[in-house]
Amino acid sequence: MQDSLFTTLNHLSGQEQLNKAGPILSKLGKTEIRYSIFKEPSKDLVLYHDVIGTEDHQYQENAPLFHWKITPVRKAVAGYECQQAFTGFGGRTFEAWFTRDIPVSEGPYKFYGLPGLIVKVRDTHSNYLFELLSFENNPKPFDISATSPVILGPSASAPLIKKAKFKQAKHNDELTIFDRFAASGNIIPEGIQRDYFAKIKRQNNPLELK
Repeated sequence: MQDSLFTTLNHLSGQEQLNKAGPILSKLGKTEIRYSIFKEPSKDLVLYHDVIGTEDHQYQENAPLFHWKITPVRKAVAGYECQQAFTGFGGRTFEAWFTRDIPVSEGPYKFYGLPGLIVKVRDTHSNYLFELLSFENNPKPFDISATSPVILGPSASAPLIKKAKFKQAKHNDELTIFDRFAASGNIIPEGIQRDYFAKIKRQNNPLELK
């Protein structure tokens, strides 16, 4: 998205750039999910993929070890009978709802390890929430290799870097977006820049606190 802005705003006047870039740049400070996570249970690994600048990057880590406490509480979620469970992860406590009707020990983000699919999980302060909207059973085999690797599989060409370096590079990328606009000959009004950096500054509540 950012790369497209560099090439399409070049010919516009200052006000036209404001009109075009404003609505798009305003979205960049929101907590929209742009990353992809791939799990390899046989290797006990998790691969986290995202775009930094205009290039793919990824980091690899051991799959988290979740210590789940399953309770007898049940309720329907997304049309499935679910059971409640709790775990600690990344400095937070999470509540999950899983269904045995889908016997897959998986879930959103890095969560897994319950006797059924996790269809809803949230931290107990409700800062983060993942919830299943729908589920479709495909009776035919699905070939991931025939699809886009960025969407459904790890990118073979993306460099594999350390997690700390990945996070720092992502942060630096957010802070230098307007420098790259300027290098392409674009001028973004100060008001848009100020609002954008104010949103970046407020992004101080990551899902994994530690």
